[in-house]
Amino acid sequence: MKLYLIRHGESEANSTSSHAGWAQVSLTEKGEGEARAVGARLRLENLTFDRIYTSDLRRARQTHALALPDTAAETTPLIREVNVGALAGRRVAECRETLGEPYQAARRVFDFHAWGGENYSEFCTRILAFLRDMEQTDCARAAAFCHGGVIHAVLEMLFSGTLNDGAPVPDVIGIDKPAFACPNCGVFVFEFSNGKWKLLAWNLFGA
Repeated sequence: MKLYLIRHGESEANSTSSHAGWAQVSLTEKGEGEARAVGARLRLENLTFDRIYTSDLRRARQTHALALPDTAAETTPLIREVNVGALAGRRVAECRETLGEPYQAARRVFDFHAWGGENYSEFCTRILAFLRDMEQTDCARAAAFCHGGVIHAVLEMLFSGTLNDGAPVPDVIGIDKPAFACPNCGVFVFEFSNGKWKLLAWNLFGA
């Protein structure tokens, strides 16, 4: 089974460098265009999907609806972005200024407990539940419209051995995120075969 993880288009939070978390923010006009463009590219490559999933957050659902109109998707909270609690809607720059180093340290390791959100282990655990469900799914090709944090977490769990070797879920993000850029409407392809996950393509249509 090939699993195509597709990040949502630019959101209102992306455009203002704000935390989105579980807030129901919408796509910007640019994000809507990105969604239509990735759908056109998928059609150009004759990529169709046996099953389609989307995060239940608005920006992911809108991306699916614009990219693959007239297709049905199953919504799931398992592939929501990390919950940042009370930080949702606040600009990153303002948080840096008012909350200082405790905020910076929490952001580096994806631990938002101080603001009523999730830590990284909790975040990875629910994404892992989605992947374990996918392992039991009888399909050749699936798509999941989700979020940048989700895609980086899947890569982290692959590299750390969580997916294939029974290692515990990570409690700190360890991958070099700038080295693995995850642009809006990027497409990232993983494969589950013979009981193992592997990465097939990172930013499939990127430069």
